[in-house]
Amino acid sequence: MPAQVFEPTDAAGIAAALHAADSDSLAVFIRGAGTKVPARASDVVIGTTKLTDGVDHVAGDLVATVPAGASLDAVNAVLRKEGQWLPLDPPRAHRATIGGIVATNDSGPRRHRFGAPRDLIIGIEVALADGRRARAGGRVVKNVAGYDLSKLMCGSLGTLAVVTSATFKLSPIAPYSQTLVATAGDVRALSELALALAAAPIGPTAIELQSPPHRLLVRFETTEGAAAAQTKTASAICATHGATTNVIAGQAEVDAWRAHESRIFSADGTVVKVAVLPTDVADMLSSIQRLTASTGVDCGISGRAALGIVLVRLGGDGDAQAHIVSELRREAGARGGSAVAPGSFGSLGDAEPIMRAVKARFDPHHILNAGIAPWN
Repeated sequence: MPAQVFEPTDAAGIAAALHAADSDSLAVFIRGAGTKVPARASDVVIGTTKLTDGVDHVAGDLVATVPAGASLDAVNAVLRKEGQWLPLDPPRAHRATIGGIVATNDSGPRRHRFGAPRDLIIGIEVALADGRRARAGGRVVKNVAGYDLSKLMCGSLGTLAVVTSATFKLSPIAPYSQTLVATAGDVRALSELALALAAAPIGPTAIELQSPPHRLLVRFETTEGAAAAQTKTASAICATHGATTNVIAGQAEVDAWRAHESRIFSADGTVVKVAVLPTDVADMLSSIQRLTASTGVDCGISGRAALGIVLVRLGGDGDAQAHIVSELRREAGARGGSAVAPGSFGSLGDAEPIMRAVKARFDPHHILNAGIAPWN
């Protein structure tokens, strides 16, 4: 247990706690809702979940500044009153905090259409390791003054500073949604179909692969007429690739997407994020199937196949899981990609010296989230 736990209610309290820890050279672990980054041994824990006051929503400009401790669902409940939302759908959105989502650059199936946090963030406020506070960006979407501190914080895993609030571009809430479910004979066929759908003149918000069973979930969120027309085009493409289809909407669609999330994040095991070129996804999926079949490891797969992002849940023997993670990292690395599991990043390549230099600039005493990331 840490010697001290702080849960400030405002940015000034976060900064004060950091200043005290830095002055005494105490190791600090930054904790949000605990949905993504496993805890590390530390002298001090600083929690952000009480940073929840005030969503500054400028509906006319489609932007909002939101506190770091608020959950994504709570923020969207406020924005929904004006028919808008922050179009992110990471797992466990009912608990995941805005600060944690930024720190991990976390996203979900709708990344296909809307991007990740670093694509939507336009401003940020942080508390630095020495207790100073800094701001960058703002409500103006096209703000190019200075370094892009907002995007730098996305994916920094709390190793550079503590996010206290962030400003995002928003989107209008679509009036209608339906999902085309396409079933194919194997994962290679699904990957090829995902690329064909991504290249077609349609605008799905998600093209999500899952296996087993071998299916694509293709979501259209627009007007009902536009969704029907685009679904018809997508169904024709699926037919040419030998896939069978059906369409779901309403509660059946809601249930299908909840089940899709739970297949990876509601079961025990190791979750590996594989990122490669979209054209390499089919080969990586074949390797995953070969490795898991040869070792007897339980496996569930989902992901944004058309973007080259695949999530793999491994269950069973721990040594066999470690072997598979190592092999996936080797193969993805050979393709210029990556395979990352919790606490296991692998080589950063040529980027490592730059990352370490940035870390030294922001946190010279290395007090923040030690051991969370390879540059730390």
